[in-house]
Amino acid sequence: MNLSPHLLLRRLLRIQNHTYATPVLVRPTIEAHLTPFILRGFARAFTLIELMAATTVLSVILLMMVGMQDQMSKAWSNSNRRTDATREARAACLLMAQDLSSFAMRGKAFGQYDSFPTNLTTAPVPFYYFNGSGGIAPGGATECAQFFGLIPQASKSNNTGDIALVGYYIASTNQTNVNGFVTSSYNLYRYYIPPSNAVAGIASWLSSANGTAATLFTNIAANSEILARNASNLQIKVYGSTNAPVTNGFNFSNVVSTSSKDFYRGNKMGIELSFYPEDSAQKITNSAWMNKTNIQKYARSFEFKIDCPKN
Repeated sequence: MNLSPHLLLRRLLRIQNHTYATPVLVRPTIEAHLTPFILRGFARAFTLIELMAATTVLSVILLMMVGMQDQMSKAWSNSNRRTDATREARAACLLMAQDLSSFAMRGKAFGQYDSFPTNLTTAPVPFYYFNGSGGIAPGGATECAQFFGLIPQASKSNNTGDIALVGYYIASTNQTNVNGFVTSSYNLYRYYIPPSNAVAGIASWLSSANGTAATLFTNIAANSEILARNASNLQIKVYGSTNAPVTNGFNFSNVVSTSSKDFYRGNKMGIELSFYPEDSAQKITNSAWMNKTNIQKYARSFEFKIDCPKN
């Protein structure tokens, strides 16, 4: 085929252009592989608002957990304090029942049924009872009973005395906490003088003509210790044959008549005592400590009866 020089030149140029236009395969670089992943990672990142919202939610959850833990810790502490207060109150009631079930008394006229040894002296042997405002107990709580008496008890020394002095009453106590604040509460006190120290005082009192309660039960504050804390409403009632003849002051008998049936030695004494838990005691002022409503609402009360001697 004969081509003109012009057409031949055009075909040569077309072949040349086609040859140079063929793409050359080149190995892709690392940047070419990483770029799509990097771009996709930036596209999926959290925004600042989302991070702030997540932080806020996490903070709220942590605060709720801390609050729950604090409440559980307080509940556990309150439960332990209530358990300790109950254990302390029961121990106090047991000791009180043991002491008051064996106290000694004897009237001015006595015979073969006397519960106190007649060979000691012919003087009457009293017990002291008081309920109201006053009494011989220092700082004694109003509307609460006080009881002081003589109880037979073996001496732990070489002294031959076998009579101890014992008393129970409720009085206020001031305490200073770790922060320096003074708090006040009422506690159950036990007055006690062992036989080795009591024998001389008892003999001196029995030999006197007009002895008083203060001269028999001496140094009450110095010889008393706290038996149970946060106590209130100590009530003691001695039941006689027909009623309760026990009055404020010295008493030498707890019977009314002198018939033979009154020499029964199983006479009853009723005791009532209430205790506030520590958390409740901190919220109640002294003026409202003996309030009946507060006692019924916050305190735990114990009631028991014991057999006591009968003259």
